[in-house]
Amino acid sequence: MDHITCPVCGNPSKLKFKLKFNIYKCPTCGLYTSDAGFDFSFKSSLEEGPREIGLKQLRFDNFETIVKALEEAKPGQITGLEIGTGNGWWLKVCQDGGIDCIGIEPETSHQAYHKANRLNVRYGFYPEVDVKTKNGYDFIIFNDVFEHIKDIDELLSALKADLADDGVLVINLPMSDGFFYRTAILLNRFGISSFLTRMWQFNFHSPHMNYFNQKNLKMLLTKHGFKNTADMALKSVNFSTVKERISSDSSVNKFKAGVLTSGIALLKPVIESSKPDTRVFFFIKE
Repeated sequence: MDHITCPVCGNPSKLKFKLKFNIYKCPTCGLYTSDAGFDFSFKSSLEEGPREIGLKQLRFDNFETIVKALEEAKPGQITGLEIGTGNGWWLKVCQDGGIDCIGIEPETSHQAYHKANRLNVRYGFYPEVDVKTKNGYDFIIFNDVFEHIKDIDELLSALKADLADDGVLVINLPMSDGFFYRTAILLNRFGISSFLTRMWQFNFHSPHMNYFNQKNLKMLLTKHGFKNTADMALKSVNFSTVKERISSDSSVNKFKAGVLTSGIALLKPVIESSKPDTRVFFFIKE
């Protein structure tokens, strides 16, 4: 298939890259979309041990930044819902900060951590899992999850129904105009496709369905009756744990992981001065 309909602006998106799955780009709004699907076997080349070492401190630092902004936007006691809670780190930050937040997670691989820390997690897929409240949630948050969801129109309709009238939708996700994604595209032009495959997580059971930038994400949310009130850059790399993060993909051997780690260390000044690879957006219902 050479064209698909862009889920943001409705214009034809053209076939851009042929990898394990096809990637399309909308010439109008710039959204990248894949024809990948969720693998319900939950099997992938992801190694959780190195991934936790490579990501934990980075995620906790970013979550503290988000909490601070959220508390400024919604002072007082608030209730929230995290969709795709994964390991439960966001819920732990909320718990430590006195924020009442429920998580929804389709996998049970982190259930021991959830139970040990007494985190409130419901298992299944949103919006099938019933987490409705009488007056709606003060906030609903996606942490590196929104880009993995295929039917975003249905998703946003459900979110609007589950948010309070003055509720905040928080979306934390990678950007298609950041350093690493642009570098992966450049390498793909020279016949090195493994980096772009990794950016889309095509070797994992939950690959990316879309890659947004600031413009098209705001266009999508505006179309569904949300207003952007703020957005900010987040850290995308903890340079002290880059090797562990790279090694979390079991398809990358030790030699390649070492070479990539050294390369990223050398490029640190360029990475830090480039457009951010990760941003968080805050929206309210209109």
